[in-house]
This record gives sequence, C-alpha cells and structure tokens, in this order.
Amino acid sequence: MKFGQQLRESLLPEWKFYYVDYAGLKRFLYERSDKGYTADDESEFVKLLDGELEKVNSFQQTKSGEMKRRIEYCEQQVSLITKNDAPTDAKREQLDIIEHEIDTVISEVYELAKFTRLNFTAFIKIVKKHDKNAPFILKPVFTVRLNSRPFFKENFDELLLELSRLYNIVRNGGVDVDQDKDPQSGNGQNFVRQTTKYWVHPDNVMELKLYILKYLPVLIYRTKGTTKPPSPAITSIYFDNEDLDLYQGRIEKSEGAEAIRLRWYGDMESNEIFIERKTHHEDWTGEKSVKERFSLKEKYINDYLVGNYTMDSKIQRLREEGKKSDQDLQDMETLSYEIQSSIREKRLCPGAVLSSIFLLGCRHVLPLQGVWCSAGRYYTCSCIAALPCPHELVLSLSTL
Repeated sequence: MKFGQQLRESLLPEWKFYYVDYAGLKRFLYERSDKGYTADDESEFVKLLDGELEKVNSFQQTKSGEMKRRIEYCEQQVSLITKNDAPTDAKREQLDIIEHEIDTVISEVYELAKFTRLNFTAFIKIVKKHDKNAPFILKPVFTVRLNSRPFFKENFDELLLELSRLYNIVRNGGVDVDQDKDPQSGNGQNFVRQTTKYWVHPDNVMELKLYILKYLPVLIYRTKGTTKPPSPAITSIYFDNEDLDLYQGRIEKSEGAEAIRLRWYGDMESNEIFIERKTHHEDWTGEKSVKERFSLKEKYINDYLVGNYTMDSKIQRLREEGKKSDQDLQDMETLSYEIQSSIREKRLCPGAVLSSIFLLGCRHVLPLQGVWCSAGRYYTCSCIAALPCPHELVLSLSTL
C-alpha cells in the first residue's frame, strides 16, 4: 500500500484538517517539476511545508495539553469521591463515570500517538520526494526546522503511567493498592519460569500498551534516595561471543542452553545491578527452566566481569547478618563462580541491549570493541564482537 492511501485510511475523520496535506504537497511537486522547477517554486514549496509543520505541531501540542488536563481532572474527581461519605454503591456509580472518561482519554491518546507517527512519516517522505524530483536539496535544512517543532518527540509513556495508575485506583474502589508496594519485594535468587514472547508490529505498540494497562498495572520502580519521578524502565545487557553461541543455543532450545545478562530496574541512578543466568531444560529431562540471579553494586560490575572481584566478602556479610539461609548463600557463591567461568571460557562480551518500558522494548545488538556503553554506563571486556542488529519489538509475558 502506498503511503498516501495509508494516510487517508488511517486518519481520524474529526482531525482530518490537521494532518499534513501530503497529497497537496506531492501534487505541487509533480506539477511544477513537469513545467521546470524554479527557485520561485522552491520558495513557495518551503513556505507551504513550513505552514504544514506549524499546523501539525500546534495541534499536537494543544491535544497533548488537553489530555494532561483531563487526566488531572480525573485524578481530582477520584480524590473527591474517595473522601466523601456517600454510600458504597453511590461511590461505585461515580467511579464508573470516571472510568468511562478514562476510556475516552485512552482512545484519544492512541489516536494522538498515531497522528504523531503518521505526520512524522509524511514529512520524511515528502521531503524525500522533493529531493528526488526538484533540483534543490531540502533534507538538511528541513531537519533543523523539524527539530525546532519536535511534535514527534512527545513522551506518551508519562501519560500511560498516569492512566494506568488511575485505572488501578478506579477498579479498586478508589484505593491505590499499589502505592507503597515495591515490585521487587519478595524476589528470591532462583525462579522456575515459563516465558511466552509475541512479535508486535511497531504501528500497534501504542494500541497494545493502552489495551494492557486497563487490566495489568504498569510496574513502577522507585530508586532509593532520589526525588525523580518513578520509572517503569527495565534495562538488560545480554552477553554472547563472536560465534553467537548463547544466542544459537537459545534459538535451538538446546538442553542446558544459557543466557547471561546484567539487569537493573528504574532509571540510571539505580545502583543495584542484578547478574542473571537463565538455563533452558527440555521437558524430557524432568527439570524446569530456571532463572538464577544475585545483585551487586554497580561500582563492582567491571571488576566482577574481568574476574578481579568475587562475592566472598558480600556472602560473609550476609551470613553474619543472617539475612539468607546457608543454602541460599551456597547457591549464590556457586552461581557467581559459574557465571565468571562462562564469561572467561566462552569469551563472552556484553552485546545485546534490551531496554523495556511497560513490558515492551526495542532490542539493539551493538558492535563492540573492548568497551560497551549504555546511557552513561560503561562496561569493559577483553574480546571484540560484532553482532547483528535485528531491531525487534518484543512483548514478553513471564510466569514465575
């Protein structure tokens, strides 16, 4: 399907006058090119394009502000409802009205996200057509103009978090049952696990997020000692070697295939890094696939990866504090040595990055040469790896 047709079939009728006039701009280009495209034509086209950009940006900013105000209104109404002395049934009726309003906001957030994506694509495509058909190059100049009207950089995740929290409160009769909960509380070292993964087309990601948040609250990770807003991010760094042995083992589901990764929850201020190993077991073995992990302060990670740091001192401290059983401590010690051995013997490097927000993430496998960096965090390794970049969107639902 050509983009012009896709745009016509995807736009929201109520907003149709605020989308890029892609057909009009394309018609202008073709008609003027047939007659001999001149400098005057270029000036007129740039003026038209700037007008379209201003129109799209203004509408997107207006709608985004409107949705934020509607979410704030819903929050205020929920607070008033929970504080009044009305009978439970009356409160439930009022909360149902608020839930209907939240449903409406969710639908418009989805449409606004689609509006943003479609118009950004339209600008990119029309400038590409211009540079192909006109004797002038517009892309570098227009990129600067586009960045000065960054409607396409809207962070919808903040709206999703508020909507998810509101849904959860309304569904629980006006009570925020997750207010003081820590998503990591109660987590042990070993997990028997089953994971199902689904492929999600990029165009459907926002729709899927909005659908899920009605039934499954977003996990929020609060970094201790920070005043920043809580973050739903989960960041993982996967290890492999030049031959992609771990990757191949997982794809082929070989008995005993393992995945080794670093993981942290919340923003980059999080100081607790989990070192994890997932081991696959076939059904015929009678064993279940398992995830094992232990935590380490971020400042010790590099030394641990190159074998200059062991868990001996931490294990001794935990034993003295009596916070873990002898079996747990023995398992932690064994796991830490086995992961170090795998990194050394298989020449593993930090390679694949999976940063997920609200259960969804984009996986990038980056080329490495001794040093790996992610958003200000650097990890070193002794090998050189050049791994592919599948750029996949994955939804992972896990049952522990």
